[in-house]
Amino acid sequence: MDAPLAALNLFKLNEGAQYQQGDPEFGTPLAEVSGEEALGRYLAEAGRKLEDLGGRVVFSTTVDQVMMGPDELDFDIAAVMYFPTRSAFLAMLADPGFQSTSRHRRAGLAKHHMLHLAGVPFVAAETIEALRQARESDNLTEYSSLDELKATL
Repeated sequence: MDAPLAALNLFKLNEGAQYQQGDPEFGTPLAEVSGEEALGRYLAEAGRKLEDLGGRVVFSTTVDQVMMGPDELDFDIAAVMYFPTRSAFLAMLADPGFQSTSRHRRAGLAKHHMLHLAGVPFVAAETIEALRQARESDNLTEYSSLDELKATL
């Protein structure tokens, strides 16, 4: 089923960007930025890719208060993204340019949660494989097999 989907992204910023060895910015003045600035680099590039695929940011704002739940605020930014199809979402994840720019997201964020908001649960084997391939540098490669990865979802 290739229906539209929405995703709620919850971001917790690093105080300072945490670029890793192998990132072009690592060890250069370009790495000496805030987590917010590194995330901004990611959002500028990823936003263009999202729009190219027919998607958009529906809503984005700072998180300033816990209204219900744990007392401690654990996220700085919330954003809802819309994708016209699951294929568009997977195409974005598999795009080499998007994968490259994701280093800015990883450098800028202490934590990132993405919640699927619409449609059939997102656990088809081909989806898991595409996510694994697209996010190898986000530690999904620690799993020795696709079955082991599926078991964690």
